[in-house]
Amino acid sequence: MLHSSLLVAVVVGGVAFVRTLLDAINLEAWRIAGGTIALYGGFVILFFAKRLPYRFRALAFLTLLYVVGVFMLLMAGYLAAPVLILASESVLAAVLFRRRVTLIVLVLNLLTLLAVGAVLASGLIVVETTTFYDPTGFTNWIRVATIFAVFCGIAVVSVDVVTNHLNESLRDQAELIANLKGAMQLHEEADRQRRTAERRLRDTRQGNDD
Repeated sequence: MLHSSLLVAVVVGGVAFVRTLLDAINLEAWRIAGGTIALYGGFVILFFAKRLPYRFRALAFLTLLYVVGVFMLLMAGYLAAPVLILASESVLAAVLFRRRVTLIVLVLNLLTLLAVGAVLASGLIVVETTTFYDPTGFTNWIRVATIFAVFCGIAVVSVDVVTNHLNESLRDQAELIANLKGAMQLHEEADRQRRTAERRLRDTRQGNDD
């Protein structure tokens, strides 16, 4: 699952990377260009770093997704794409980790949306590129955060339920396989004992005949 998600991030993210990079170059937004190259390079490195421990690789992937989402909100001026990225990060956390990590990621993303909205609404940070939304109205961010919480919460709960069912099914299958192996071992042991008893009986008969 992790490798497949990284593959999607590299392939599909590559298209978004080229588009964002070209926009940044046309607008001479060099900080955005540099940040875009660095972040996409991180995904590529993680994709090929298969020898890294699974947990470290998964956490690094979620962290990169989070940074990309915040970067696009604050620097590039996009809204739909980074919100979708943050939502995807929350769902992936439900798949790759347990409920505690999932809850932490979900709450962090929700608070991040509100914090970014507060910063942009206050005028402390002005996005460099043309925005596709009005970042100065904090009520808009409350609406975005609410929609994010509802739909992402539903997605995370659904994934958690499906994952639990799959884990239970895998445990049942593993128990069934273990029982089958035990039965086969008992059968093999009984067959071995039968052959041993038959051999001893033949030896006994031959001794009596002699």
